[in-house]
Amino acid sequence: MNIKDNLLQSFLTVYFHKIETLLNENPSGLEHIKFQSEEANTDEYVKKFFQEYLNTHNNISDTTLKQLVVKVDNESHSIDIEQLKQYQIVEVLLPENLDEQQKKEIAKGKNSVYTNPDLYLKITDGSEVFFESIELKSTKSNKIPGSSVQQVSPFEWVIFIKRAKEIKVTTGFYINSITEKLPFPDRSPRPQIGFKTLVDWNKKHRKIHDTILEISNVTETTNAKIELLDDWQDFLANEWLEIILKTERKKTEKWFNNAIRKFAIKLLEHYDKIDEAERTKMMDNLKKLID
Repeated sequence: MNIKDNLLQSFLTVYFHKIETLLNENPSGLEHIKFQSEEANTDEYVKKFFQEYLNTHNNISDTTLKQLVVKVDNESHSIDIEQLKQYQIVEVLLPENLDEQQKKEIAKGKNSVYTNPDLYLKITDGSEVFFESIELKSTKSNKIPGSSVQQVSPFEWVIFIKRAKEIKVTTGFYINSITEKLPFPDRSPRPQIGFKTLVDWNKKHRKIHDTILEISNVTETTNAKIELLDDWQDFLANEWLEIILKTERKKTEKWFNNAIRKFAIKLLEHYDKIDEAERTKMMDNLKKLID
């Protein structure tokens, strides 16, 4: 990451902490937003709310914070927040506002086909212009299926809304909302994300000491979630193996657990019937067919 990118992400770290704090103190009408249109759960109303809200609250000039400290494992970096006050959001774009060049830039950060971001921020430091895509997520309880595994950008900023009796907001990198659960895929796998998961991450890794905002990251924890996204098939295979090796049933289980057990029995029975050469051939063939 170059200096410009580092300063931009530092600005966004302070900025989204500010937005989260403001909305938790005063939802500003977010509690009255319809989270469904008449035909589908499109989140169109919440997108328009945040388009207006982020356009109105577009900088950190009023922050009382003086310093941002970012810790990664045993390394620590400090940034004077006064440097970040030159940054401001000059435009908040909805998906329908994006031009072809902007879509190409967004596609570079995706693992498959282009998908629209919920919001696209145009940011300036006074001389250069930057763009940042934003994901909006909402839940009535806690955990929901996230984006499909091919579409996840781990370090995309997410605004996560819990719409229970009172509105609560948390913000952070998308990867820090992933619960490390990967429900059985009906189509493309969608790693589970949780409002509480992101809240808990922020409580543990985002601290304020007087006028210092401190962010800490543990590479090992982050890499574990990256591995889930990079090789979700291996993640599922390990989960299924655990199901097969269990000696007791849970009171409530996923519907496919029995199917996995039955498949395992058939595979083992077949394996017992064939000789060593056929077993080696079967193993080699399976490895060859893995995409």
